[in-house]
Amino acid sequence: MRPNPARQRLGVVGLLALLFSLMVVPQPAIAADVPHLRVMPLGDSITAGAGSSRGRGYREPLWYKVRNQTAFTMDFVGSQREGAVPDPQHEGHRQWKIKDIDGNVESWLTSYSPDVVLLHIGINDLDKGGDPEGASDDLEDLLTKIFTAKPGVTVILAGLLPSAPVAAQAARFNIAAQQIVADRAAAGDRIRYVEFPVTADQMTDRLHPADTGYAVIAETYFTALRQVVAEGGTTTSPAPSGSAPETSSKVRWADFDGDGQDDYWLIADGGAVQVWLNRDNGNWWNQGQVGSGLTSNRRQVRFADFDGDGRDDYLWITSTGAVRVYLNRGGDAGDGWPLVGQVAPGMTANADQVRFADFDGDGKTDYFLISETGVVNVQLNRGGDGHGGWLNLGKVAGGLTTDATRVRLTDYDGDGRVDYVWIDENGAVQAWLNRGGDGRGGWQGLGQVALGATTDHDQVRFAQYTTDTRADYVRVNLNGAVDVWTNGTGGWSGPQRIAGGAVIE
Repeated sequence: MRPNPARQRLGVVGLLALLFSLMVVPQPAIAADVPHLRVMPLGDSITAGAGSSRGRGYREPLWYKVRNQTAFTMDFVGSQREGAVPDPQHEGHRQWKIKDIDGNVESWLTSYSPDVVLLHIGINDLDKGGDPEGASDDLEDLLTKIFTAKPGVTVILAGLLPSAPVAAQAARFNIAAQQIVADRAAAGDRIRYVEFPVTADQMTDRLHPADTGYAVIAETYFTALRQVVAEGGTTTSPAPSGSAPETSSKVRWADFDGDGQDDYWLIADGGAVQVWLNRDNGNWWNQGQVGSGLTSNRRQVRFADFDGDGRDDYLWITSTGAVRVYLNRGGDAGDGWPLVGQVAPGMTANADQVRFADFDGDGKTDYFLISETGVVNVQLNRGGDGHGGWLNLGKVAGGLTTDATRVRLTDYDGDGRVDYVWIDENGAVQAWLNRGGDGRGGWQGLGQVALGATTDHDQVRFAQYTTDTRADYVRVNLNGAVDVWTNGTGGWSGPQRIAGGAVIE
């Protein structure tokens, strides 16, 4: 990765021309109003991808099939991340039975709000000492819980593969499952049944498909998803407008101890927060759990310096959009997290659109709203509700992109004010320096500043890894390993492996 030598320094006229020229950016050939599905792969080891190369299962070939068509878009959701795949989220749990899924499904549906559930479960009830005779009743109970917890969700229920030596039991289970689906569909539930035509030579062992078998499963699910969309038989979510890694990932980068270097934070599935302190050259001091967390939905959590003391605080965007702040006084092992309380009613209940960063360089984080059209609004932090309020600047940028997942708000030049960085389809990085925003000094376009180290923008973060205050380029690889390119006055230096992948998102 290297900087582009042709960096631009634009006056007001040149800046306006650049902004207008960038209002249309390269995008996939997908209409703006196509359905967007949040899809939860739910089940056991087959959903997780056991038996496939790279642990991808059916999820990678299905992801690419959806990406290469224009009828709908899709985002996999779930608490698990597994496999060398572009979108690794799922709820596949190895060796789990139907009742195991039943005991957790309500919290998953609440946290991730899927539009479609791809359900494949039951073989362990037949093969792992479960209750084969009661498995279909357990399936009925699980479906009742799903439709009660998430009315309107669509379930695509897959029959079990005829795995020896329980092929006969699997066949009876599938017959019962088809009857359950027919009864529920007649009662108005959004549900359909599919079977996977996987042959014996497409299996890697008696239970798990090989890659060729997983390709068959992907094709089956893809066909079902297309039918669901064509028939209008599903609810759909708004297309993602701001769920970049800084708002959705388990791994976050923020300064826990106030030394000017961003540390490695991990939000566990239950919401607990762990921190590894950054001590340069890939050395990390494990602080363990520093907070129990307020929510298991990490999309509602931000870490930013609210009070200007140099340490990033815990900001919680509630389900109504209101923002509550807990100040960082050293975490659980220090003086805890004193509650400031509600500091803002919020401008949206969609937490993915909300980011926090320092727009005006006063050391305190401000409130950013990135709309579905890519317009950026900012409210300056003057202490929050009851403590000085907020100064509403309104729109400070607009028209740069309609895919806010590719936007990173980061201090590229180290002047204390957050800049606007965009990662294009090819992985290249473009930057606009913050000179006050629209109507207040504008943005200084640098053009392409880096070729980028990956075309998967979800892997890309910007963090202050060193103490020079400039944002460095961080790549979180699919196996959890972390590489960094440091942003110096003479360009980029790296890569340097700074974490070996013991912690996987």
